[in-house]
Amino acid sequence: MRERLILEGDLQALLLPDVLTFLNMIKKTGRADLYREETQKSIYWKRGEVVFATSTSEEDSLGKFLLRNARITRQQYDESQRQLKPGQKHGKILVKLGFISPKDLWWGVQGQILDIIYSLFTWKTGKFLFFEAPEEAFHQRIYLATSTLNIIMEGVRRLDEWQRIKEKIPTSDMIFTPFPVEKGYLEGLNLDATERRVLDHIDGKTSVAELMRTLNLPEFDSHRALLTLIFAQVIAPAAGREAPVAEVDDQPHLLRIAQKYEALFRRIFEDLQAAFGPMEAQHTMNKILKENPVSQELFEGATFNSRGGFDPNALIANISELPVEERRQVLDDALNTLLSFFLFEASPHMSAEAKSRLFADISSAQSEGAS
Repeated sequence: MRERLILEGDLQALLLPDVLTFLNMIKKTGRADLYREETQKSIYWKRGEVVFATSTSEEDSLGKFLLRNARITRQQYDESQRQLKPGQKHGKILVKLGFISPKDLWWGVQGQILDIIYSLFTWKTGKFLFFEAPEEAFHQRIYLATSTLNIIMEGVRRLDEWQRIKEKIPTSDMIFTPFPVEKGYLEGLNLDATERRVLDHIDGKTSVAELMRTLNLPEFDSHRALLTLIFAQVIAPAAGREAPVAEVDDQPHLLRIAQKYEALFRRIFEDLQAAFGPMEAQHTMNKILKENPVSQELFEGATFNSRGGFDPNALIANISELPVEERRQVLDDALNTLLSFFLFEASPHMSAEAKSRLFADISSAQSEGAS
């Protein structure tokens, strides 16, 4: 069987999580090519599961991934690049030179694949095409062994978290120092094993890159742990401790976030109402809500009413016990993920014109939120 184009679209009109979810559900084998400006990234699928990914961007190369994650040094990267000839694989050269082990190579390729896919979640524009193709068209030997649905969920979670991380930890050259805390303070923090390992190695001398190398931690895991410790106010940049986040009344901002999404859910309700009538539309909305695990905690005690709206204050109440610096992000992340889920579930019942109008409304709302 030759390659056959069976799907194409524009990322301005469709959210990437929806595209990936659809490809996962139709259980096809083939390749999804995504283009933006001069960059092409490809995701390879085997019966609806992601197995590999490639990119034309140098920043997505295996060597750069290993360098960012402190698995090789700059000197090792430069030396391996000098010995790399056209048609050769960088990973094999690194193993041949003794800079990494075969185990490191497998770890690196798997991490590189995931990083390429996660990077696509930041794309707001671009084109995608899906070609159905036989498995024998794939020539890779190291395949991904991660559930596609887990990849989609992690990609959505990472999208805004990386933005917050880069604000606090812009480079891997940064050095953090432990901050003296009262006796018993650490015991009261719900730190996971990675966060405790990182905290144990914060000494005011070791850079973030050296920390990753010592602890053998991936870039995202180490940076996320550091971000948690920063917010817990137990570490600070070596130059001095940052001022703690001021406790402010964030109710108006939280309300604006909830109302922005409520308006989009009302748009979905209107289209379902046109297809099924008001009672069935409301029933469908609440059925989708009940089946989505993301919404269970956020929407506790809240449902969609007969106009397709919800009580924003009920949602705000459900996150009110979170730290002030986390509330906005948690609310926005949860509602955005829920909206993507709704779009996929409801879109089969919507006309092409209705979907086009809705995607335009979503794009407009996201632009307003970013300004």
